[in-house]
Amino acid sequence: MLLPHDVIERLNDLLRVELAAVAGYQKALRALKKKAVGDSDHMLRFASEHQRTVTALQGSVQARGGAPVVTAEPWDGWGVAALTAEGAQIRLENKEFVGALLEVERRGLAEYEAALTSLDEEARELVELELIPRQRRHVAGLTAMLVLLAA
Repeated sequence: MLLPHDVIERLNDLLRVELAAVAGYQKALRALKKKAVGDSDHMLRFASEHQRTVTALQGSVQARGGAPVVTAEPWDGWGVAALTAEGAQIRLENKEFVGALLEVERRGLAEYEAALTSLDEEARELVELELIPRQRRHVAGLTAMLVLLAA
C-alpha cells in the first residue's frame, strides 16, 4: 500500500525534473534571444509545456497536503551542461543541441514511466493521461527534427 508521504516524495522527484527542464529551456531561450534566431518559437512552446507540467505537479503535491519543492538541480546534473553553456551552438539546426534536448526529454519520459508504480490512482492518472503524452510529443518532435537534420 502506498503511503501519502511516499506519493508526495515521488511527485516532488518528478517536480524537480520539470523545474530543471524549465530552467534549462529558459536559459536556452535567453541565449537564442541574444542571437536573434527563429528557433525561439519551438523552444518557447517546450518551455511553456514544461511550466504547465510544473503547475500540475505542484497542485498534485499540495492536494495531498505536501509542500512542493521549489528548486532543482540544473541540467548540469543530467550530463548536458554544454547544452546551455555560454557560446554553445544553441540552435535547432545544430544536431548536437537537438540530440542533447532529445536525451533530456527521453530521460524525463523514463522518469514518468518509472514513477507510475509509486503513485496513487489520482496521481497515476495525471501522469498517464497528461504528463506522459506531453513528454512523448516532445520526444517525437525532437526526433523528427533530428531526422530532418540528418537528411
